[in-house]
Amino acid sequence: MVTMSDTSSTHVPDTLLVIDGHSLAFRAFFALPVESFTTSQGQPTNAVYGFLTMLSDVITNEHPTRLAVAFDVKGGTFRNDLLEEYKGTREAAPQELLSQLPLIQQALQALGVTYIEQPGYEGDDVIGTLASMGQQAGDRVLVLSGDRDAFQLIDDDTTVLYPGHHFKDLKHMTPAAVEEKYGVTPAQYPDLAALRGEKADNIPGVPGVGDGFAAKWIHQYGSLQGIIEHADQITGKKGEALRDNIDQVLLNRKVNALVRDLDLGVSVDDLTFGNVDHAELSALFSALQFGSRTRTKILNAFSNSTAQPGAVDVDAIADSDQQLQIPVLDQVTDAAALIAWAEQYLPAVTDDTQTTNEPATGENAAGRMDIVTQLHQQSNDCEEAVNASWTLVAVGNAKPGASSLKTIVLSAQGHAVVVAMRDTSLHDAVQQIISTHANTMSVHGYKALLHMAQSAGLNVPIPLFDTKLAGYLADPDYTGHTIDEYAEHFLRIDVPAVQTQAQGTLDFDNMDDETPTQDDKDLGLQAALVSAMARHLARELQQREQYALLRCIELPVSVVLYRMEQEGAAVDRMRLDSLLATFAEESGRMERMAWDAAGSEFNLSSPKKIGKVLFEDMGLTPLRKTKSGHYTTNAATLTTLYANAEEGSAAYVFLGAILRHRGVNKLQQIVQTLIDAINRTDGHIHTTFEQTVAATGRLSSTDPNLQNIPNRNAEGRDTRSAFIPAEGFDALLSADYSQVELRLMADFSGDEALIDAFKSGADFHRYVASLVYGIPVDDISGDQRSHVKAMSYGLAYGLSSYGLSQQLGITPKEADALKQQYFRTFGKVHEYLESLVATARERGYTETMFGRRRYFPALRSPNRMVREAAERAALNAPIQGSAADIMKMAMIRAERALRSQGMRSRIVLQIHDELVVQLAPGEHESATALVKDAMEHAVQLAVPLDVSTGIGTDWQLAQH
Repeated sequence: MVTMSDTSSTHVPDTLLVIDGHSLAFRAFFALPVESFTTSQGQPTNAVYGFLTMLSDVITNEHPTRLAVAFDVKGGTFRNDLLEEYKGTREAAPQELLSQLPLIQQALQALGVTYIEQPGYEGDDVIGTLASMGQQAGDRVLVLSGDRDAFQLIDDDTTVLYPGHHFKDLKHMTPAAVEEKYGVTPAQYPDLAALRGEKADNIPGVPGVGDGFAAKWIHQYGSLQGIIEHADQITGKKGEALRDNIDQVLLNRKVNALVRDLDLGVSVDDLTFGNVDHAELSALFSALQFGSRTRTKILNAFSNSTAQPGAVDVDAIADSDQQLQIPVLDQVTDAAALIAWAEQYLPAVTDDTQTTNEPATGENAAGRMDIVTQLHQQSNDCEEAVNASWTLVAVGNAKPGASSLKTIVLSAQGHAVVVAMRDTSLHDAVQQIISTHANTMSVHGYKALLHMAQSAGLNVPIPLFDTKLAGYLADPDYTGHTIDEYAEHFLRIDVPAVQTQAQGTLDFDNMDDETPTQDDKDLGLQAALVSAMARHLARELQQREQYALLRCIELPVSVVLYRMEQEGAAVDRMRLDSLLATFAEESGRMERMAWDAAGSEFNLSSPKKIGKVLFEDMGLTPLRKTKSGHYTTNAATLTTLYANAEEGSAAYVFLGAILRHRGVNKLQQIVQTLIDAINRTDGHIHTTFEQTVAATGRLSSTDPNLQNIPNRNAEGRDTRSAFIPAEGFDALLSADYSQVELRLMADFSGDEALIDAFKSGADFHRYVASLVYGIPVDDISGDQRSHVKAMSYGLAYGLSSYGLSQQLGITPKEADALKQQYFRTFGKVHEYLESLVATARERGYTETMFGRRRYFPALRSPNRMVREAAERAALNAPIQGSAADIMKMAMIRAERALRSQGMRSRIVLQIHDELVVQLAPGEHESATALVKDAMEHAVQLAVPLDVSTGIGTDWQLAQH
């Protein structure tokens, strides 16, 4: 108990916070996606995380001194005896939630919080009893519940915290708030609820009577008993309905009345909290894989009498945090001092550290096993090398075409120097240090560093380690943006808390007349975080033999991508302007056509208005409704309705115009984005190729996204016609892998029939269709070929029978029959795909041909839909990931081949399975041959890789 006394003996009442445990757990579970909150062992944690963090927010905001949590008990209560159908329509709680309730209770126990269950009674009755106990003790009582039955507890000393649509929008339901909302007092609210009923609890009310009429009757007759006594005086249909349901209403009143005098076996003095069992809590949080920021937030909230803003409990910090060494900031004033600092603290240069920064990627060993062996050999001493490394952190703008470098920090052996790049006198010394010591250097985001360094005239060779790329290999589903976010995720440390602890630690060494700025201190901490992450991730990568993926594929690809981004793609601005005008005109024409068909003008972007026109004005039958009750008007729905509409009808014209309007608007937005992205200096588009976003290992494109330019329709392809050779170049080469996923599936499965199909020289999909259907190649119809083609790619992408049926416009039964026939034809493909899921479930991850992993904790999920989605992704990951590895190796090989032959031709774009190369005059044939050879021999498979090439004066014309 917290009290404050003075000479007048003034007593400050305690605040008792009573929690509806099940209500908060349900809200937490449905507020957070379970697939994003699951441990590597498959245990869902979204309800535990949400429950504890939401409760922490309430404790922090409301400052209770006593705390108790009430839970329901499995099995019926006395209310089920009164009303058999009570809560009978409620669906069973998801298994993923039920598995977390014991974990929530375990966490509460470790946090020193009392939780109570009472067999035969609901948690609401426990809440009512606790509230009464608090009132009798003179406490201020707060009840956190999403159940409106709790409103009957409200009085001048008891407030219900009722969550709104967003949990943070907690409504403080006081007597005045209840009267304003319902027109009755809290004491009268159960009477109102008895008349109205409660759908959530399957309690029927008086038909046609809602809150308004119930409140009107209560005001007129004083209470439910008064209403019943005067029921004969109430006229109309509602009066008749009341008289017909008086027994039900009286029963409702018994059911909704909370029990307030249970023997709970505790007193209010037992409800203090904050006596945390740190060992138990740390073990639980580690098992749940909660980060340190979460741990610290929860601990600070629950340690009610001792928590201070920014305080950090040592037990909340993960083991890896103990490795965080905050460096001393040394000051250097000239180039000689900087060189001397480097000689003192940076690793000594040896023959080993002066080796080439161009790791091999199999140019001289095309066999896959040779490359894999070579990669694994390079992983052996990763951890030892990184532990002895130094760190470079840069601050600036890494945007291609607009990059700049403000500051760098060099850190090693507990010391760091901050160098402002505006001081040009230090430029040569910085370059000397980087060039000499790159092979022992750790960075975070090598490609971004290259852009910043280039703007300052610095050249940065391939480093020893990149924590951003390493983090991507260790956890490909994680996407962070800052060093702080990466550190919190991988080291499980609370960076703001560490920053607070570090204050006063980061000082200039032996410089009494100088004080480091806050920016300098922050940079020193950033370097410490990168160093700690490098040590942590190096150990993980070495254990998994993945360091060579970083060293031999990801880092060299960073160089290739940097050069592509730096060059940018030249575009024809006049062509883009013309396309924009064409699409805008077409969009306006479709808008007018839709308005004419609908008979009114309205915003075509409004799903609600489109639904009204289609299903109310035009009388079409809706296919489905959204959860909010609105008509579904997504593209799939409109396409189905359009296909079934009578040709020439108003609905047919309207639907066609709407679909066309949406398609043209998308193209218009794409073209406008391209125009907005044109660099004012050189007229090129400098997209950023992301290496650490797609979990499969594929590259993606952003600012602008060039991968969303359509290639399946003429207008989308027209957009590509705006991409042209830059000045000094006269053509573009498009080099595209053909059926790379299917070739990988043939190689991985070892299926002789599929391998023979590739080696036959015939049209692959027609040949496969002839095997599946058992008829000659020449007799295969277009539909049969397209169906089998979709099946082949669908298997490689983990497509379900239902998904295939939707894609082909056939029934799921027909799709499944086709799949079974396919598997009978290619038996080893079936065995391979089944082994993928089985192996992934056993190991917890899938692996590409070069050891790139992707983890699937949802394979152990008790939710069938979640589990099946993970199974489909696990089918897809090894093939997609291997295709990504092959493309990256091809890019490295192609770029090096062009440079080694002294050619000016350069790669400018990588889109899906395609490379776009800018060709210099006189190099068309030789550059094409080099690129094609590099791509086709990136790796050796059981079936040859095939690359199609085309040359044109713009990207569209180069398509083949």
